[in-house]
Amino acid sequence: MKPSISPLLSFLDCEALDHNLYRGQSQDFNTGQVYGGQVLGQAIKAAYNTLDDERSIHSAHAYFLLRGDVDAPIIYEIDRSLDGKSFSSRRAVAIQHGRQIFHLSASFQKPEQGLDYYRNWVPPVDALHEALDERVPKGHNFQNQYFDVHFLPSDKVTREDCLQYWMKAKHALPDNPADHHSVLAYISDMGLLMSTLIPHNLDEPNLRRHHEKVLLVTIDHAIWFHRPFRADDWLFYECRVQSTGNGRGFANGRIYDQQGALVASTSQEGLLRVKK
Repeated sequence: MKPSISPLLSFLDCEALDHNLYRGQSQDFNTGQVYGGQVLGQAIKAAYNTLDDERSIHSAHAYFLLRGDVDAPIIYEIDRSLDGKSFSSRRAVAIQHGRQIFHLSASFQKPEQGLDYYRNWVPPVDALHEALDERVPKGHNFQNQYFDVHFLPSDKVTREDCLQYWMKAKHALPDNPADHHSVLAYISDMGLLMSTLIPHNLDEPNLRRHHEKVLLVTIDHAIWFHRPFRADDWLFYECRVQSTGNGRGFANGRIYDQQGALVASTSQEGLLRVKK
């Protein structure tokens, strides 16, 4: 029997309209605007569609320009900037109502052998097992139709000034690396800006109360993919605030598998304005 397609992959897949031109659908998560991770994941998936061989993304840098309209599709225009012997470079521009709302630069590399090193750190797997035994990972986030997520409570977080959580895609994914990369990029937008509230005692569990106090809007986002992983297996995401000031907040993120291998790193800056 052919396995069913993950609803998240169906959402991230983009329809080919013409050469280097794709269309993705929007979805309203009751926030009044397109979720940034959606545009990031769709743009990466659209860029993957322009590659002719088995190259995998290793870095992506994105800027969010305008609020996305949840009631309109998004057009992705891909520029094939470079196809070299080892690397390919792509630029993706997301358009709604004739205006750019987002642009992305991404680099892809052919698989090759090289020196391998990372600073091993085993994440708190025991906290995950406790949550699974208690059946906690459900309904804790607005993406719960696509992901299982368990946020560590403040008294269980292993490092200061951090938001930490376990995550995985709710449905099984195929082996295609492009699917796992686009899914991880999708969820990597969740948590980074929230960590910038921690030093200011605004990190209350209720997300709605956050938005009553402050304005959080992503300006730019970067992600680096270091080594293979599966987005439908449990991954640990640590989001750590680095700086706040001038109406902006900046945070870094690290994503580990259960064995402690660093599979991806992220950085994000966004507006952090106290509402008057």
